[in-house]
Amino acid sequence: MDTADVVIVGAGFAGGATAYHLTRRGIRNVLVLEREAVAGMHASGRNAALAFQVLSDAAEARLAVEGVRFIASPPDEFTAVPLLRRCGSLLVAQVDGVPQLQRAQRDALQLGLECEILSPEEAAERVPVLAGAPFAAAFWNRHDGIVDIHELLQSFLAGARRGGARVEFRRAVTAVRTAHGRISAVETERGAVETRCLVNAAGAWAGEVNRLAGAVRSVVGPRRRHLFLTLADSPIRRDWPFVWHNDLDVYFRPEGEGLLMSPCDTTPHPPREPVVDDAVQHLLAQKVARAFPALASVRIASSWCCLRTFVRDERFVIGRDPQIEGLVWVGALGGHGMTTSPAVGRLGAAAVLRESSAELEYFSPARLM
Repeated sequence: MDTADVVIVGAGFAGGATAYHLTRRGIRNVLVLEREAVAGMHASGRNAALAFQVLSDAAEARLAVEGVRFIASPPDEFTAVPLLRRCGSLLVAQVDGVPQLQRAQRDALQLGLECEILSPEEAAERVPVLAGAPFAAAFWNRHDGIVDIHELLQSFLAGARRGGARVEFRRAVTAVRTAHGRISAVETERGAVETRCLVNAAGAWAGEVNRLAGAVRSVVGPRRRHLFLTLADSPIRRDWPFVWHNDLDVYFRPEGEGLLMSPCDTTPHPPREPVVDDAVQHLLAQKVARAFPALASVRIASSWCCLRTFVRDERFVIGRDPQIEGLVWVGALGGHGMTTSPAVGRLGAAAVLRESSAELEYFSPARLM
């Protein structure tokens, strides 16, 4: 029987970053199992690549700042390709939402980020298609940007391999063995692997892995989100920031010759390959017409969707399961997995190594029991 000190289920950002940090800390016999043929087939490879740091949860915001700092200046062993393009972000809001922008500015200062509140005219100077849009102010964060998500994910996995980890594709977990309340082995379509530590970084499939291990699974819920690549009649500049309408929950950013847009839909969805719902195209059209009238005539060139995973309190879950010894959760990252992955991987490795900290206590799965 194959053996591994640590088995990680999922080769997305959560699993790849955890494997990378484990090998950096001397844990060599790490096995990453990925059910798909390549890494990043789901949310890790289908997201909008937005490095957004001023999150509503202060602890998660600190992980995002740590993550962006890592991505902007990665270790020498990472790819030579720049991973972050600091184009900045604009969070716009109508009058009732201005206090939230002001809170965001205060939160940013606590995170060490110098940000500004702009007038609609100042925001339109940066992004001309915002001229005449119905908003009262904009929160400008020059520290945000766009990440090369594929290079980042592959760099984590390559770094883990250099440290001794194995990454195996098309190897889904079919069962988890426990003995006396602790992990003893995982079974796959290509044989069993003996291990005393299983890291559940399976994203939308995390609930299924928990079920196999005999842990609580109902708390993990995937939600579908759509992305649309659109073509606009107005000139588009690649150096524009990404723009998010805080009140109407719709955003856009430059992508190639057009704009990548999302209506920020969050429809509960079972853990399986999501299919594009044509009705969401109408939701996007309605939101864009209200939020960004100058872009109301955009044409959709392509669309796709992915599953973002949450638990009921919408807080990350990172830590050791309180019931199954040897089971470690790294997930429920709710759409922020890419940005926070360097920090999430650090915490995932710390949980495997049985370390304790205020961060791990805050994100612990014990709160969900």
